[in-house]
Amino acid sequence: MRKIIIILTGLFLVAGVLATGSYGLSQEDLAIYRQAAELEEQGGDMGFEGFSFTEYPVAFYNGECDYVIAREGEEYSVTKRRAVIHFIAATAWPVDDHYEVLTPTVQKMSSLIYVMSMGDMEYGAEEQVATLWHEAFHCYQMTYFQDHIEEICPTEKDEGIIAGEADASPRAASLLGEQARLLEEAVKAQDVDRIRECVVKYKELDRERKTLLSWDTAALEDYYIRVEGTARYMEACVYKMLVPERFDSVYLDGISECGGGSEKYYRMGMAQCMILDRIDPDWKCGFDFSEPVLDLIYVRLGV
Repeated sequence: MRKIIIILTGLFLVAGVLATGSYGLSQEDLAIYRQAAELEEQGGDMGFEGFSFTEYPVAFYNGECDYVIAREGEEYSVTKRRAVIHFIAATAWPVDDHYEVLTPTVQKMSSLIYVMSMGDMEYGAEEQVATLWHEAFHCYQMTYFQDHIEEICPTEKDEGIIAGEADASPRAASLLGEQARLLEEAVKAQDVDRIRECVVKYKELDRERKTLLSWDTAALEDYYIRVEGTARYMEACVYKMLVPERFDSVYLDGISECGGGSEKYYRMGMAQCMILDRIDPDWKCGFDFSEPVLDLIYVRLGV
């Protein structure tokens, strides 16, 4: 039934896009954009005031050029242009006076993920739709809250800081691993009392861990958790709408994984958002990235 609804609600959008001509954009990528746009009708702004997926053009990079889909009134246009960037990665990027979602075509992204994971990960239409929403959320962050976001970590966003200090300290890494485990337990907890117990313990560990890190490292971790974590949360919400049967295994079961690099902070930030959903479903209304999600959890639980 869900697929039938998506097809029906998308008929007008299909006509709007195809009326302009796809200029070489594959039907698969066009269908992926269409599905991503249709989800806005179902989920709206996902609770974040002023967020609109279709506000931001999406450019599909095929290795040579970009195919840009943009909303124009009630219709959508597809245009071909010289590639803005020449690397295979999904990102939010400033173009002229606005931000756009830049992404490889699903074929190129799928090949990249397959090679990087040595064949262990699959990447298809649902993953690409969720990725488009992740990057569109970054466009939203930078369009409306750039000042607040730049205040989180005004220094260069260099993962070497994480590797050289947070990951290199056995005690700091151990504490973070325990904190990530507590977040996963809290997300999966059946009652608010258990969530609160996990959060109280998390705060105790966080207080100790902060004494082991420099200000720059702590600020960079906060940046990843607050900015990338909320975008990962948005991605997860979309994925759950598309394939709820795979949601737990893809997003929840790996929260406690704490390898090197910044990826762990994406998961931890996502988990914090999910905890807030449990204790205050309206937390996103008015959220402006000026304070950590974790602080909102502490306040809501009186910790």
